[in-house]
Amino acid sequence: MTHDERTTASETGSNHDRTVDTLSRRDILKSTVAAGALAAGVGTGVVDTTRAAVVSTPPLHVDGNLVKDPDGQTVTLRGINIADPKRINVTASARGKTAEQVVTMLTDTERDWHSRAIRIPVQPVDIGEHEPGQGPPPVAFSREQLETYLTNHLDPLIEHCLSRGTYAIVDYHRHRDIQWTDTALHEEVELFWDTVAPRYADEPHVMYELYNEPQEPGMWGDPTQSSNWADVWRDWKSTAQPWVDLIRSHAADNLVLIGSPSWTQSPEGALVEPFDGSNLAYTYHIYPGHSVSAESCHCWDDATTNGEGVAQVYEEYPLFVTEFGWERNGGQFIGGTDTFGTAFLDWLEQSDAIHWTAWCGDPVWRPVLFDLPFHDGSWEDAIGNPYEEEIPTVCPELPCDWSLATGDGHMGDDVKDTLYELRNHRPPTVPYDPDAPPVPSELTVDGVTEITVDVSWSAVEDVGEAGLSHYNVYIDGTEHVRVDRGTTSTTITELSSDTSYEFGVSAVDRARNESSRVTATATTDAFEDATPPSVPGDVSSPSNTYRSVSLTWMESTDEGDAETAGMDHYNVYLDGRKETTVPATTTETTLSGLDADTTYEFGVSAVDRADNESEPATVSVTTDLAAAGPDDLLIDDYDDPSWPSANDLGNWTGSGGFEHIDVVDGALRIEYDSSGWYGTQVSRDITAYPTLRLKVVGDDGGEHEDIQLDFGGVRTDLSRITADSIGTTESIVSIDLEAAGVNLTSPGQLDLRFYGGGTGAIEIEELWLDHEERG
Repeated sequence: MTHDERTTASETGSNHDRTVDTLSRRDILKSTVAAGALAAGVGTGVVDTTRAAVVSTPPLHVDGNLVKDPDGQTVTLRGINIADPKRINVTASARGKTAEQVVTMLTDTERDWHSRAIRIPVQPVDIGEHEPGQGPPPVAFSREQLETYLTNHLDPLIEHCLSRGTYAIVDYHRHRDIQWTDTALHEEVELFWDTVAPRYADEPHVMYELYNEPQEPGMWGDPTQSSNWADVWRDWKSTAQPWVDLIRSHAADNLVLIGSPSWTQSPEGALVEPFDGSNLAYTYHIYPGHSVSAESCHCWDDATTNGEGVAQVYEEYPLFVTEFGWERNGGQFIGGTDTFGTAFLDWLEQSDAIHWTAWCGDPVWRPVLFDLPFHDGSWEDAIGNPYEEEIPTVCPELPCDWSLATGDGHMGDDVKDTLYELRNHRPPTVPYDPDAPPVPSELTVDGVTEITVDVSWSAVEDVGEAGLSHYNVYIDGTEHVRVDRGTTSTTITELSSDTSYEFGVSAVDRARNESSRVTATATTDAFEDATPPSVPGDVSSPSNTYRSVSLTWMESTDEGDAETAGMDHYNVYLDGRKETTVPATTTETTLSGLDADTTYEFGVSAVDRADNESEPATVSVTTDLAAAGPDDLLIDDYDDPSWPSANDLGNWTGSGGFEHIDVVDGALRIEYDSSGWYGTQVSRDITAYPTLRLKVVGDDGGEHEDIQLDFGGVRTDLSRITADSIGTTESIVSIDLEAAGVNLTSPGQLDLRFYGGGTGAIEIEELWLDHEERG
């Protein structure tokens, strides 16, 4: 979060003689080490060493709110952030170490460093060699610059983390000046993950942190309690879900860690609507200067405090606290003492679902864990430009020792002690194993029928240390089923008749290493059946919305040779075009993505296993009028208007001058006589919401002639900016705000004004800002 230069004189000092007060830790600490354990400090005698007990780093997966290893044992990760590896390497002559030497030190178990995870911030600033201290405009680097960065700096460090037995969190470290809604940023994020995700997809010790600290629009309250903040989270998910999907398209299994708007302080948004996908976790950043960290509060579970708590999100999903730290007089947010640090370290250990990496294992990026005892001057890192300015040589022979920052107000000793105390708490239990098992042999395919085959193979014995886990069985190159290691055969069902298939089998060990496949081909038998099934009966629509229609029907029976063929599936048609298929065991479906207030013809036909299809049964259904969707900004709470201090989307701000105004059955009824206004405050960027929609009905019709829109610097009659009209039956009035000239980046208050000389009454059921153009 904070990369300011630290220029104070280096502090030497060791905690070799300091006894850890284990009574200040939670019970979990007492169960992992004896009370009074000594934590040896780096002091002035630190020498980088390759001697370290390599801890296992098998592939991990998410199970509920826990992270587990391949044996299903719960794993808890704790560790440290480093600075950007390129920045470290470029400034090594002044810093005293290369990036690999930093990781060596932080994993040196002989000197009581037990970092089980290293978070590696990869900065657009450093990839593109921009001046530090600001967020460069996206796209901040080219693919060539990124490839060079990876080859020279990240690739060696990822390999080094593996050799040191520590997990590596690759962090896309954007954190300054750029709103996450910036459309150019999307291109940069996609460029980054499209390059990085496949590069380490086969490295089980690598995790991906999607976006370090999305800034504004922020979440400044509890999204589980306020629709305003919930909407911001949904917008964030809509923006970032494609990035998650991009990573998953390249890396099927690596853990993906997801931040949140307002500088990754609101992971509880996942309780509103989690991201889609597997092996996902959420991140949290917090420092002493935030409201929840005040000594009078220490309420990191309370999301109602400026949206900075987590609302026990770790009870549902894994929580990675990938940044926290403190340093006396360190600055607005990071300045703090051990009063904060001790309490927060205790809070981190209340659940095995919480993982953490302290910020920052560096003597320059603040808050720091180390000092530079070999240099008593100052040199610029974050506020200078290491890519244009000369780097001083104060450490002529690398590595040079760093000293641990200790004492009240410095966190080096506290973080190191905690890592030591918890060194045996929930480590991975599966041995590290880089070797794939042998390829299965003697694959046979027999027992062929019209829809099934029997597949068998010879057992293999894993040659590595992890041991065999299971076999993967493939159909035409796609994984179909996993078979337990003690079984060497399976029956594959639900195949198509008279079809040639390639079957494959591979062996997988507990470290996720997979062998090559042995393959064989077979063709299923043909059905002797030319008679289609019966036409589905009683096709109807029990429910529909403005965007979807649900269909049900009576099941069909196969009219042919039921013993060998039988029903296979139903085809569902939309206006004569096949839209989807439904299994034969199901007689209902829902079609979505439809246009509002539109009549469609739906058809359902039955298909048997011999591919005979019946005639379709049809029904016509009209969708409802449009309504706000989950990604839209809805204003539908018309009760008790009050003046907000900022954005008030979801609620009206105030009104005045009407003959009568009231809420009737949830709709706002306005009776006017050439006077009156009603509005709400929209203090946020609505570039992604260019259409305003009203679901409205008038007493007499034609009331749109009496109403003006006053919004984003534009005041004009509705009739001038929309072709829609208000009638005596409920309808949608849509306004293209961009075409009307509305300032979408800072629109201010949205008002409806009734000073045009007309008299009448309308009822507004919903008013919303639409995320996309819809019919």
